[in-house]
Amino acid sequence: MVLMRGLLGSGKFTLAIKQKGRTGVILSTDSYFYNTRGKYGYDPSRIGDAHQWNKQREHQKLQDGKTSIILDNTNLQALEMKPYVKLGLQYDYEVDILDADTPWKLDPDELARRNSHWVPKK
Repeated sequence: MVLMRGLLGSGKFTLAIKQKGRTGVILSTDSYFYNTRGKYGYDPSRIGDAHQWNKQREHQKLQDGKTSIILDNTNLQALEMKPYVKLGLQYDYEVDILDADTPWKLDPDELARRNSHWVPKK
């Protein structure tokens, strides 16, 4: 199991795709905000529900014995990662943390331009 870590727009999802392989699965809280037509509609007031939904998906994949589970969230603080790590360890998964390592990972202008949550540079 791999937890992606990085600021919004830092390239976590692209790196997650590379890590996934042919049989892996990417579990992203962002997926909660896509409608049935594939249109993205982020709503910050629903972020708690989105995280709970993603944790339930992780739990199901762990129960199924799925290998190569990639959790694509910002995961900037230990508190954010703890529930995912705890559950992974409960199922005897090895848990790795992978930081986005793009040239712009700390560039506020580029991060503001690339993120899909309309988070401004400031």
